[in-house]
Amino acid sequence: MFQKIKKHLFWIVCGVIFALYFAFLAIIFFAPAQDAEERGFVLCTKQMMQDFASCQTNKISCAFKIVLKNNACDFKVIKDGFVLWLEDKQPTPWANYYFEPAEQEDTLPLEDEALKAYYENHQKIVQEMEELNKKAIELEKGIEK
Repeated sequence: MFQKIKKHLFWIVCGVIFALYFAFLAIIFFAPAQDAEERGFVLCTKQMMQDFASCQTNKISCAFKIVLKNNACDFKVIKDGFVLWLEDKQPTPWANYYFEPAEQEDTLPLEDEALKAYYENHQKIVQEMEELNKKAIELEKGIEK
């Protein structure tokens, strides 16, 4: 029995490492991606996107470094949640990255009175756009004939 374990120890250790990493990725994947208060993994993701935008030369090695840096940031968020839980500053270890995201305020400034009036008069704007798209398709078919 011990010989079998010893013979396959390398692959057992590799499997455990891969399983832990995939669990780590699942935690990140199911966490909220957008939050007005920028809690959880949101700051890590924003920093990663800024780093990717500034990556100009050696893109493969640069991207690899950025991903490793992002993983370290994500791991720090998980570690901080666990530490806060141990110090009784939050109810669960995952409370700092699994939460109800705060909704962002409407980004469209409605200062223009004409714009406000338009939206009040066109409550069903999605349906109107779908009807316009159908009419545009019919017109295109009519022109093609």
